[in-house]
Amino acid sequence: MVKNVSSHGAPGVGLQLAQKAELSMTTELRAAIEMLQLNAQEILQLVEDELRENPCLEYEAGALGNEVGVVASGREEGEWGEGYDVRDEVSEVGVVASGGARGDDEGSALDIARREVSLQDYVWQQFAQVVREPKLRLAGKFLIDALDENGYLRVDVAAAAASLRVSEEVVDDARAIIQTLDPVGIGARDLAECLRLQLHARGQLEAVTEACLAHLDWVAVRDWGKLAIAASAAQGYPVDEEEVKLAVQELQACDPKPALKLAAAGRVDARVASVVPDVLIEKVESGAGDEVALPEGWRVVLNGAAFPRLLANPLGSFGGQGKAAQAAKQYANERYGRAKWLLNALEQRAKTTLAIAKEMVRRQRQFLDAGPEFLVPLTLREVAEVVGVHESTVSRVVSGKYILTPHGVLGFKAFFGSGVASSGGQVAVAASSVQALIAKLVKAENPTKPLSDEVLVAKLKEEGVEVARRTVAKYRGVLGIPGTSERRVRPDGRMTG
Repeated sequence: MVKNVSSHGAPGVGLQLAQKAELSMTTELRAAIEMLQLNAQEILQLVEDELRENPCLEYEAGALGNEVGVVASGREEGEWGEGYDVRDEVSEVGVVASGGARGDDEGSALDIARREVSLQDYVWQQFAQVVREPKLRLAGKFLIDALDENGYLRVDVAAAAASLRVSEEVVDDARAIIQTLDPVGIGARDLAECLRLQLHARGQLEAVTEACLAHLDWVAVRDWGKLAIAASAAQGYPVDEEEVKLAVQELQACDPKPALKLAAAGRVDARVASVVPDVLIEKVESGAGDEVALPEGWRVVLNGAAFPRLLANPLGSFGGQGKAAQAAKQYANERYGRAKWLLNALEQRAKTTLAIAKEMVRRQRQFLDAGPEFLVPLTLREVAEVVGVHESTVSRVVSGKYILTPHGVLGFKAFFGSGVASSGGQVAVAASSVQALIAKLVKAENPTKPLSDEVLVAKLKEEGVEVARRTVAKYRGVLGIPGTSERRVRPDGRMTG
């Protein structure tokens, strides 16, 4: 910082002060830019370090972690628009560890963020984001609390409905919603349903795998003959043992205890607890969506747990003219200036993060309603142009940030995935969406006349997606779908490949 030197000193002192001020501004600007790319954990650690070192900085009483810090004095009115306050766009509930809610008196923001949360908290936070109907929320909370440590839901629907005084249909609907949440397979009533949910999510649920799921006892003893007979009956044409073995391999790739990787003695695993989403997508009443042209019924807000609310207070006046008094005054001024700069930098970071997150979500109606396969890939440049910042700023904000969506916690980078051209010639369809379409087309094909890559290209074009034949071949490989000769089945039911 600039020293408190009298302007009546030796010649050149004024120039030296100007150079020091310019250097200080450059250093602070660089630090503010670097702050943009810090993730929530790193920001919380930075705040903890500053609180230990700077007596002018403190948490605002009663608001730990719930709101974004705004400097108590020194901020110019209207700096970001008349009446604008980024604190108005912070979630009332601080979400930590990918989904846990926190109280107001549970330690520092960093301690809160590091705290392990229960499996029930993790699942409930996702459920609460998408369900607003009171009876459904009541049933959902009841069922989520009943999840065992492996993620299974072994509750009698009739008994639950009677206990809650709601219809069995409401309980069934709540369970169905829970089964769409993360981790995939959560809320299953038995092993077969758990595996079925995971296969469905992967697009691998077919007649052969259904037959295997219906006879897990045969799978356990590797009775390939009986499984082939059952699969043939389900498929409507002969299925050989090799195809059954492939289906069983798909079953074995699933997780029979989906919550175990999240839970350790009933607590969320530390790998999950280390993720603190910076932004939340919240479901709101129809017509109450965000003002930035977001899909109706949704809003994007900052996560209170990731943006601690701080105050900057001066240390007071210092009397006397001695060296000790001057040094104390200089220290107080430097610390107060540092505190004001930090709070302004944090607020600018919050504002920029929120603006970019809103633009990321603005074009994701189908993703919000239907899931990740409908994610529309964006480019850094187009987001930068809309938000009004440099492309490098978007890149910094995207790095290491997470967003809690109706379909689980995603990295910001997921919204900037690779894509392919739509029929209009613009990048508008995520590669994962194209792969899902290819899998769907192949699944529905006539097994005696499987679709060639050229035909798949034509059918994708009918869906409004233009891809090259080599791209289709590449995506087939990613999906593990063999070529037509290997997929073709002769009229007598025998494979030709």
